[in-house]
Amino acid sequence: MITIVFLSFHSEHHIRRHLLEIDKKFPIIIVDNAANFKFKKEIEEKYSHAKVIITKENLGWAAGMNLGIKKSATKYVMINSPDISISNDSIEKLFSKIRKVKNFALFAPTYLDETVHKNYYKKFDIKDDFQDILEVEWIDNSFIINKKEIEELGFFDENFFMYYENFDFCKRIFDSKKKMLVSKNIKFTHEGTNSVNKIFSFEVNLSRNWHYNWSKYYFFKKHYGVFFALKKIFPNFLRSIKKILLYKFLLRDFVKLQYALAEIRGILQSVMSKPSNYRPIK
Repeated sequence: MITIVFLSFHSEHHIRRHLLEIDKKFPIIIVDNAANFKFKKEIEEKYSHAKVIITKENLGWAAGMNLGIKKSATKYVMINSPDISISNDSIEKLFSKIRKVKNFALFAPTYLDETVHKNYYKKFDIKDDFQDILEVEWIDNSFIINKKEIEELGFFDENFFMYYENFDFCKRIFDSKKKMLVSKNIKFTHEGTNSVNKIFSFEVNLSRNWHYNWSKYYFFKKHYGVFFALKKIFPNFLRSIKKILLYKFLLRDFVKLQYALAEIRGILQSVMSKPSNYRPIK
């Protein structure tokens, strides 16, 4: 059996939609980073197969997902952003596939529309056009974790709050020679940057700008060293400086100025080896 885990931060509208669509035979865990006790009561009274875990603080993606994985009682866990759309039929097909495939670490569906980008990376091979299941080097967003294959390696690095945690997770899996698989015939969609209620859009954008830059430097420093990380983050630093000057002195755009300041503060915090502790929404 698969436990389906969703991370929620003011994402109640999406969670309600998923609970209506997913078969009740699948246990569901919702890790709620917004401490919405009213929502927990509503869901647990209405759905016997769903459990809402209220966190003491906003844990972010890595620590939040780790909590959901640890609380699951099944061999496989499917982790998801709340702003995806996946049919019950696709989940059933995934469950059927993983029972036939052995010794995999991650298994994922693929985007319905891959014209913009894909939720996985694989070096081009013409033979891939004729295969359903592909072995890949990286998977983003929704995927099934084979807990037995990952436990010794460790789950998500909780130093990440938001962004790059999947890159790090997949790199460690790839380096350990474990299999990451996707099915080209099992589909889902992802709305992207739409998981949180829009009334929090200003605070969410501040957080995204700050944490993207913090996480980028931390990721490259962790895997490739300080000098390579500085090389990768320097263009972001220059762009942030230019935006600060533009929005402060020429366009006088206060909102975009705050976004640019968040970017540079995230960079500086990471370069100084300070934690990813920025939380514009408590």
